[in-house]
Amino acid sequence: MTDNIQIFSYFFTNELRLLFGLFLIARPAGFSLKWKTLLLAGAAGCLVNILQAVLSLPSVVILAFEVLIITAIAWYCRREKLNLFLFLAIFYEIGVGLWDFLSQAGLGILLHSEKFVRLDTLESLAGIWLIRSIMLGTALLLAKQQEKLSMHLISAVIVLGLFGTVTLSEQTILPLQEDQTGTWIILSMVLLFSALFYRLIRQREMELEIAQLKQERTDILERDYQTLNRTYADNAKLYHDLHNHIETIYQCLTQGDIPEAVKYCEDLRTPIRDISHTVWTGDKTVDYLISSKIALANQQQIRTKVNIEYPHNTNIRSIDLTTILGNLLDNALEAATMAPDELRFLILTIRRINDMLIIKVQNGYGDTPTQENGKLQTSKTDKTFHGWGLKSVQTAADRYDGAVSTDYQDGIFQSVVTLSFKPVKTESSLF
Repeated sequence: MTDNIQIFSYFFTNELRLLFGLFLIARPAGFSLKWKTLLLAGAAGCLVNILQAVLSLPSVVILAFEVLIITAIAWYCRREKLNLFLFLAIFYEIGVGLWDFLSQAGLGILLHSEKFVRLDTLESLAGIWLIRSIMLGTALLLAKQQEKLSMHLISAVIVLGLFGTVTLSEQTILPLQEDQTGTWIILSMVLLFSALFYRLIRQREMELEIAQLKQERTDILERDYQTLNRTYADNAKLYHDLHNHIETIYQCLTQGDIPEAVKYCEDLRTPIRDISHTVWTGDKTVDYLISSKIALANQQQIRTKVNIEYPHNTNIRSIDLTTILGNLLDNALEAATMAPDELRFLILTIRRINDMLIIKVQNGYGDTPTQENGKLQTSKTDKTFHGWGLKSVQTAADRYDGAVSTDYQDGIFQSVVTLSFKPVKTESSLF
């Protein structure tokens, strides 16, 4: 009877350890665990537990299998960062083993009983179930509040574990072997250095991502500057040759060739019309951006429709709005140019709903967008310096508790950005 209870206890505690490890790795890795994935992990864990019961595999072998299962499923969900997932899985298994040992030894010291640290007793299961209960409660709390486990908390847990193992090595209540406590002290030090190493890796990744986002923003500003520069250059040439144009029109009119004069005037209006400034939002930078993109769409025979109701005096910064609109409109223009004639269109809608600003861009699309793990992938061959457009949009939207969503259906691609804004009082509004 006792053996059966131990078998079932180890079975469920191993399953909880495996699933909690996947849950923790999924958070910083940025992927979600679906029921299908959880069932697959549970089935793999059951198979390992059955092999343990039949073949009496050592605990180290079981832990190695769990590390491989966690790493394989994490890689299957994300399809990248295999080395990082393997590192986190090993890091996690060592940490759980450490606290299982500390919990068992702690209960043994409190109750003055060696049974809590002996693997062949029911009392030893109490410490394991205590840790599993804490793990389960932590998972439910994080899932409910949609929070991430901070590195500060993880580091604190590791430091406490190191302090606990050192304390156990000095106690005299339980007859613990020096090799056992010495091993866990070394593993605690390894965990501490691993946590520091992981924080350095994450910091480097964040710095790289920030640098790429800045580069993306610089590219957008440079592209818009070049567009403005070319438009002004065209107008400079027009004004420089103004007397010649007037003479040409005069000759057409004196000879009675009115259609030719009208056609000539229409050609002269093109560069002026391209730089004409329509008030869309009241923000000069944003208005110019929208006007230039609409003009570019018209040059490429892309049908456009703009419907804007923009609130004045808000806390939304011009540079953030430019980043959002610039990326969305650039992506829409690029896709519409490759679309068939019936889908060569672009629709920009900006609407205010209470204290929410909704920005929606719709455009025709030739080919189905490439997606990976539910995320859009750039269609450009050089993926190192492209594919950051929507990330730039998300970064800007995050400053306003915003959300970015995309949808593709029947050859129409749609991007929607939702921003929360606060009214900003100006001197004129006070009177």
